[in-house]
Amino acid sequence: MKYLVAFILMFWTVFTWADDASVVRVTRADGNVEILKPGTENWVKVSDGDILTRGDRLATRSRSAANLTWSNGSMVRVYPNTEIALTGVIFDLEKKIEKTYLDIINGRLFVKAQVPEHLFSEFKVRMGAMDVRTQGSEFAIKYDSEKSSFTAWSLTGRLVTDVGSIRLRVDDGQQADVAKGSTMSQQDVVMMEDKIKQSLIKVSTVLGGSLFVEESVGSVGGELAARIGGVRNRRGDAPYTVNFKALTGGGSGKIKGITWNFGDGESSTEKAVEHTFTQGLYIVTLQVEDENGQKASAQVGISVEQECGC
Repeated sequence: MKYLVAFILMFWTVFTWADDASVVRVTRADGNVEILKPGTENWVKVSDGDILTRGDRLATRSRSAANLTWSNGSMVRVYPNTEIALTGVIFDLEKKIEKTYLDIINGRLFVKAQVPEHLFSEFKVRMGAMDVRTQGSEFAIKYDSEKSSFTAWSLTGRLVTDVGSIRLRVDDGQQADVAKGSTMSQQDVVMMEDKIKQSLIKVSTVLGGSLFVEESVGSVGGELAARIGGVRNRRGDAPYTVNFKALTGGGSGKIKGITWNFGDGESSTEKAVEHTFTQGLYIVTLQVEDENGQKASAQVGISVEQECGC
């Protein structure tokens, strides 16, 4: 009976996620963390479990910090002396995209822009007239409102920001320093220092680990498990080429068969495979079988658009 209840809860959770935008909740408030509701004048102290809604402003004072969690999976670490505003969280049912809009009034954030593998994420952080956008990365932003400048660090995945007519892309391990009205090129995007990278990895680990690190699926023995690795970005412009890798654990330890179905009529039996998609929304499935006949499967969504801004 308990397994039936667990299955029903899991089924209900997945499909409510597929139709609803996230609820944003304060899952940890250390020190003096306050919230200002729209139409009010007084800041109120935040407690663990409080919900942020559209238009709410949250501030962490000196020696204070907060963790925010989206019910669909994204997480944000708000550092001391930072003020932000939640502009909105919406869900595009047709494209299966959750879109989050955050404003930084001043200060620093670490963001894990993530959703389950059957959904897509679009995260936009605005700083005055400037912004950074991502469709599923882990990154940090430090904004200086007095200088109208910011620094963006990408731990994994891609950030995009427009500087004049130039679109800068900040990829894994890179950083960009941007000031309002500045003139820049892609060559101004540089590698971050190792000590900064290690600091961001530490924060990511505390929040629950990396989005893209291919951790072990499991040791030999027990139930066979499968997971899809190798995918860095699940959205892209058409035509879009994606790398996939079959990750397995448990079972006998020896895989007899691997089958990929890419959702467009094409398939493959290779452990690691590259596939190019035309415009559309695809569910890629992986099926594996070990020498003892145990089977396991996994799936991931891929969205290919005419211009995704990725």
